[in-house]
Amino acid sequence: MINLCNSSSMRKNKCKSKSGFSKFLIGALVVFSVPLTLAGCRSKEINHPQSATEFLTERLELSDEQSKKVVPITEDFFAEREDLRKMRKALNDEILAQMRNDTVDAAKMEAVLNESLEQLQTKLAKFSNSFAEFHAILTPEQRSELVEKLEKRRKHAGKRGRGGHWGRRWF
Repeated sequence: MINLCNSSSMRKNKCKSKSGFSKFLIGALVVFSVPLTLAGCRSKEINHPQSATEFLTERLELSDEQSKKVVPITEDFFAEREDLRKMRKALNDEILAQMRNDTVDAAKMEAVLNESLEQLQTKLAKFSNSFAEFHAILTPEQRSELVEKLEKRRKHAGKRGRGGHWGRRWF
């Protein structure tokens, strides 16, 4: 990890950029993992909450009652999706801008990271509650099936050189 602090500030106090970036990464992992967990092991792009609900109903053999309970959860995730895309785009734009410059504006980079972290923190409680609701809707057998599918996907991703990561690698 690149250290954005100089050595004298490290002696005086803890480097806030490194801490903020770590928190951002943890938050990003949580935020992006929950919708992927809900979708399970999918092979096609799902662009609407209705499609996600149908997919989950089919894959996990949900009852009509379970399917009805999943609808508001998928709708909430899809409503937040655009905000997450905007956050990711802003962060990617800033990284590209910094890479184009001869020198790094660490303060600006930290400000963008902190803004993204604040936005994620406001969403984390909602995401964790939605995940808990989804977990409660499933039967133990359905949860076991979903775990098996997710583990299989992780193993398959590791064989393809992704090391079990959900997203694409930069290099």
